[in-house]
Amino acid sequence: MTFVKRIERVALAVENLEQARAYFEQCFGAEFLPLEFIADMGIRYQPFNIGDSRMELLQATRDDSPVAKFLKARGGPGVHHITFEVDDLDAAIREFESRGGKIAYRHTYAPGVTFEGQVWREAFVHPKDAFGVLIHLAEKKAIQT
Repeated sequence: MTFVKRIERVALAVENLEQARAYFEQCFGAEFLPLEFIADMGIRYQPFNIGDSRMELLQATRDDSPVAKFLKARGGPGVHHITFEVDDLDAAIREFESRGGKIAYRHTYAPGVTFEGQVWREAFVHPKDAFGVLIHLAEKKAIQT
């Protein structure tokens, strides 16, 4: 049994979010959700639904952001990461590490920071360990009122 619930989304790093949005809307009928900002990482992103699947576009808002570094290293846009949704990030990390996996980075947002109306907890597996793909483990919980 796996600790992964599902592939939650595929994220594409782009240089021009509006141009990429227009392409996916026009050519694939993508339905975009509101634009969001990840201030501490220097990223603006826009999730979208395409069929029964979710994707997102990522654009750097400053030169030191992970997306800016990715675009520079790669020489242009492309798949930035794949998000695997998990129920419990701590349990998922324990299970992943017990199977020989290695977490490269764990990201914690400031209290009260939400994305898409939920609180996210995240960890990343380095592409060198995952056959060239940045794997994003994400726990999403409803906002506690």
